[in-house]
Amino acid sequence: MQVLKFGGSSVASSTNINKVVSIVKNKIQSGKTIVVVSALGGITDLLLLCANQASNGNESYKKHCRKLNTGI
Repeated sequence: MQVLKFGGSSVASSTNINKVVSIVKNKIQSGKTIVVVSALGGITDLLLLCANQASNGNESYKKHCRKLNTGI
């Protein structure tokens, strides 16, 4: 059994995601494989920003949360 974990810059762009897909396709030939993918590049930072702004009463968190919904 092997575990492959990808996150951050490895899933930050379509080019990098395609590289991840290639790696996974290659590795699954070796046996049972678990693939773990964390948030796409920049999403964790954006979530933290939204949480901090909301907890401080800063209404601009709504604008940043919309970015999560629209992918911008």
